[in-house]
Amino acid sequence: MRHTQNTDTSAELSSDALLTAVKAFLMDNAAPNLEGRHRFNARVAANVLGIIQRERSIGPTLQALDADALHRWLPESESKEPVQELSRALADGRITPDDAFFDYLKARQLLVSAINNPRYASRAIAEERWGV
Repeated sequence: MRHTQNTDTSAELSSDALLTAVKAFLMDNAAPNLEGRHRFNARVAANVLGIIQRERSIGPTLQALDADALHRWLPESESKEPVQELSRALADGRITPDDAFFDYLKARQLLVSAINNPRYASRAIAEERWGV
């Protein structure tokens, strides 16, 4: 019996492809052959891998949105935590929420939900209503 070795190695496999493969294994092979808590944990692990993939692809857009918002509403701030800084500024009255600020919050929420659970029914409704 002859064994053929594939010479395409890790350099040609993206981390996204690896995450996809492990997720597929968990959902298609492991979970169906497990029962009870083990099946549940395999499905949770597969969902976590999906969140990681979406965070890697959508996260930079979310970070840019937050950085732009910080610059727009608190131009002097050099905070490395824009969401926390904007929240504090909103709480202590340095920001008065207007339509533009609410549009930012809506866009942010849609991105966050696209990472955490893109198939959540309320996300589709919000996206349709907000038109963001």
